[in-house]
Amino acid sequence: MATRKEIADRVIAKWQARGIAIDHTAEFQALLKIWIAGDISIDDIRRRYLKMLREGNRTAKRN
Repeated sequence: MATRKEIADRVIAKWQARGIAIDHTAEFQALLKIWIAGDISIDDIRRRYLKMLREGNRTAKRN
C-alpha cells in the first residue's frame, strides 16, 4: 500500500507533467504535511485550502 507521501508525490508529479500549476506556498505545504502525517482528511485539506484562498483574495483586494 502506498503511503500518503508517495501518493502526494505521484499526484504532484502528474499535475506538473500536465502543466497544472502547483501551489508552493508555505501555507499549502503545511496543509499537505498535516495530511501526509494522517492528522486531517483530504476533505479537510480542501476546505482549509479554499478558506485560505478566499482570505488571501480578501487581503489582496484591500491592498
